[in-house]
Amino acid sequence: REENGLNRTVVLVFLIDALGWEIAEHFEFGDGMLEQRSSLGTVLGYSSAAIPSLLSGARPVEHGSWSMFRRADNGGSFRFTRGVPVLPHALEWRARPYVRRLVDRGGKVRAYYDLYEIPLHLLHRFDVGQKGNPFEPGGLSVETVFDWMRARGIRYHLWDYRTAEEQNLRDAEAALTDAPDVLFVYTAELDALMHRVGIFHDDVRARLRRYMEFMTSMRDAAARTGVALKTVVLSDHGMTDVTGTVDVWGALERAGLRAGRDYLAFFDSTMARFWGGGRALAVAGEAMGARGRRLSDDELAGLGCLFPDRSYGDTVFLAEPGTLIVPSFMGSRAIAAMHGYHPDDRFSRGCFMTDASVAAPDSILGFKSFLQSLLGGVR
Repeated sequence: REENGLNRTVVLVFLIDALGWEIAEHFEFGDGMLEQRSSLGTVLGYSSAAIPSLLSGARPVEHGSWSMFRRADNGGSFRFTRGVPVLPHALEWRARPYVRRLVDRGGKVRAYYDLYEIPLHLLHRFDVGQKGNPFEPGGLSVETVFDWMRARGIRYHLWDYRTAEEQNLRDAEAALTDAPDVLFVYTAELDALMHRVGIFHDDVRARLRRYMEFMTSMRDAAARTGVALKTVVLSDHGMTDVTGTVDVWGALERAGLRAGRDYLAFFDSTMARFWGGGRALAVAGEAMGARGRRLSDDELAGLGCLFPDRSYGDTVFLAEPGTLIVPSFMGSRAIAAMHGYHPDDRFSRGCFMTDASVAAPDSILGFKSFLQSLLGGVR
């Protein structure tokens, strides 16, 4: 529709992975441009949980995706690796790309995933938690914003992690000349940067400055082309500087317990998820000490992460904010910053900014409803 004499209205959704509220406030990101600004609650887990929740408005237990990997017991995407022996570290590094290539060739996993440093002799016990791509219609078992827009004939253009960030920003600006109703730009490069350098590094400031330049260019281009541009900036979760590490896996090894033989667990960066009980749980709890705790079923249920089939773990230990589980299946060395801590921690909260008049959500679970209201008002 026309707005203030302009030909049409276009909504720009700029989803910046890991741009926490504390980070945005520290760098005064969006000040003076996006009047409505607030912190945004998230869910327990990583982007594999937060992105589907943000796009669907559903909790992990409802859309099915929590951590990147879940238990499969020989029936999943990596069942062909059954029988692989314990390999030297160097040989595992050489073999892992071939395993990935075989899975990708099958075409059944469309979601983002990485094998990181999961021991290949254990890989057949696990599967990718999310097979569909949540950025594609039909990518989740529940309706996403993309399903909803497609069903209602709302035209949108999406740029995501599969293409380089800088190219995406340039292409989004160029698309304003013949824009659909929604321009949806997702970037994960800030997330990767902060993992390397920390959350308040000058490189983070420079990257956020580039994002401000992009939004300013979008506004200028919209004015030149007769477009009333509504901008929405948000993130799926925050990020926390790493201040210490805990070695749960090593403690189990020193106790004479071997993964896959004496216990089954998946060691995420901030969570240790176990199947079964016994001595391994006691050793893990002692190793976590004051740097983590076991989550009760009631707490997991309240967080929307208690799966009836226990495919993501019977028992979950969660590290305290700033603590990294090292080594883990995700990496053998500490990194500068991480996410995936308890959602109640202030550094876990994402951010939400807009120049639209629709009331902002207080959680990523409310973004879908927000966008539906906004599109209903501007079309």
